[in-house]
Amino acid sequence: MDYVEKDDFSLDHYKKCLSSAIEKKYRFFKVSDVDLAIKNRMSIIMRHDVDTQLDIALEMAEIEYLQNIASTFFIRFHSHSYNPMCLKDAYKIKKIGEMGHEIGLHYELDFYSILDSDPKDGIRMEINLLSEIIGKKIISVAPHEPTRTGVKHLEEKLSENLGIKYQAYDKLFFNNFKYISDSSCRWRDGSMNYHIENGRSKKLYILTHPYWWFKNSPIENY
Repeated sequence: MDYVEKDDFSLDHYKKCLSSAIEKKYRFFKVSDVDLAIKNRMSIIMRHDVDTQLDIALEMAEIEYLQNIASTFFIRFHSHSYNPMCLKDAYKIKKIGEMGHEIGLHYELDFYSILDSDPKDGIRMEINLLSEIIGKKIISVAPHEPTRTGVKHLEEKLSENLGIKYQAYDKLFFNNFKYISDSSCRWRDGSMNYHIENGRSKKLYILTHPYWWFKNSPIENY
């Protein structure tokens, strides 16, 4: 792995990685398709945590759509840079869903705790609102900053009550797939391109954060 390969977060490079994966006979799956992905010989579950930069997320969704790939985008309600309740952003989220991608909730329990509100009521409200925006029931969730908060799962009873069937940190994903993430703009244990090219991991669970990806330079985003 050389430096350029490991740290290339351009959207052109992302597109090339997807093309390479297809050429090597990987099939792409959404988070909610995990059971199918496990049965398939060479599978990639592609997940995007949209902390910020909804516009980049939309571009990634379009790149995937043009290659007949469907992935999962987890949407926040408390980002400083986009707002699902703002019409222009709601349209973008809806468009991502209309391209066949899965929309899930990127939840933050501590947001409500800080406000002395009931996190369970807050999560329920967000799921209902996001479901209304995309016109489809939300069935998958992922926590925001689980390393910082120590929260990786909703309580089983709460998830059942909310109709949540898939949680991004369920053992089902980590027991059956090689997990790699671009958190903090640094690939853990090898880049996306590295794992696709060497082909030793037949099943990959890849997490990206659109904030790190760009057209020409990282300074476009910050």
